[in-house]
Amino acid sequence: MIDLSGRWMSSFIQNNKIYNEDVEFKQEGNKVSADITLNFDGEMCKYKFNGTIGKKVINGTYEYFGNSDVESGTISLKIINDNFLYGVTTYISTDMDNDDVVESPYALFRNTDNNLGTFDLCYNCVKRSATCCSNPCVDSPMILPNEAREIAKANDIEISDFANPVSFSKMHGDTSLKDLYQMKRQDKSNSCYFYRDSKCTIYDIRPIDCRIFPYDIKLESDGNYYLVYYLTNDCEVKNMNVENLKMVSYNTRLFLRLLLPYLREWTDPYCSTHLTEKENYKIICRIEDLF
Repeated sequence: MIDLSGRWMSSFIQNNKIYNEDVEFKQEGNKVSADITLNFDGEMCKYKFNGTIGKKVINGTYEYFGNSDVESGTISLKIINDNFLYGVTTYISTDMDNDDVVESPYALFRNTDNNLGTFDLCYNCVKRSATCCSNPCVDSPMILPNEAREIAKANDIEISDFANPVSFSKMHGDTSLKDLYQMKRQDKSNSCYFYRDSKCTIYDIRPIDCRIFPYDIKLESDGNYYLVYYLTNDCEVKNMNVENLKMVSYNTRLFLRLLLPYLREWTDPYCSTHLTEKENYKIICRIEDLF
């Protein structure tokens, strides 16, 4: 049986934004409890979770008692491995004027330096030179509109300073297509706009496209969207076992949920020029197989 005791970080989606919580687990046999702290847009909220561990599954309920608010819900998680749990949380409002029942994907990562994303893959890279951030053979990351606004606000700059708008609706004459942004590169070094002094200067709010690297999404000729990974010489992930890569790809599920409405735009040849040639990537699995 897995031992959950210790610090974890959870992530969930609400209003197209990813929120993170600090989670402290205690466990006795198959009984688990946790103290959960959430910074919800500047307001610190504390929750109490109680649940049980069955065969590869954790089920329980949580409660929050604020100054005047009462909130409760359920959390159901599948044990992917000793360091990663994935499932769903259901929020049930007890406000008499609010009958919402909100369900969200929910992920839990055992605490390390930075779990949110494919950090462990890149942290173990012997080069440690962030060549992915300055490699012309790697496409510049795409940025969702809400990500662009958050980055601009945090750095007190305009979106046009660091990103180019990509108007797919005008490009293809299709008003059903959504518009995105693509990160600019620095003129002299060809590095990402925010890559300075050998590090990412917006790491905590980096775009989803950066968080899932070296994974990407590719539309194949059969009409299916696939999770793929880059085969550039600078990325050592290409030497890893595909089954291991598929296991790590579970870490991208939360992000892929947010990307699902944008898959058509995300895989447009305009923004993935280096994934048009088969020798530049390898398929892991269909996107739908991850859910």
